[in-house]
Amino acid sequence: MGLLDSLLGKGGALGSVAQMVANNPQVLTAAVALLNPKDPSVGGTGGLGGVIAAFEKAGLGPMVSQWIANGPNPPASPGQVTSALGSDVLAQFAQKAGLGQGEAASVLASVLPGLVDHLTPTGQLPAGDQLQNALGGLLAGLAHR
Repeated sequence: MGLLDSLLGKGGALGSVAQMVANNPQVLTAAVALLNPKDPSVGGTGGLGGVIAAFEKAGLGPMVSQWIANGPNPPASPGQVTSALGSDVLAQFAQKAGLGQGEAASVLASVLPGLVDHLTPTGQLPAGDQLQNALGGLLAGLAHR
């Protein structure tokens, strides 16, 4: 079962996030660009490792470590996302996602914990082409909707 399918199958906040992504696929495309070190359109070329480093630098390492580890994912707040990623990255994300700049931090706070968790199923950062394959799988799953 893919990430979007698992989110759509759940109620509450995760279900509403998945519904938002289903209604606006550019959100997932922009999030994948942020996490993809080969796509500089959102956040440069830091990719998943760069996002994790940014959260660690902002003092949010323990939270992000829980997203990577097997187990529950603590939520992120829009303020934490803004603190970690900065306004320039949020503006790039908003533009690529077709959102207003004010929505970008809230949307990323909703989707990042699940995306990072999905991309790190073994509790470790994917090596080499594993990240590219996983990101491609997310976009392919969206294309089949």
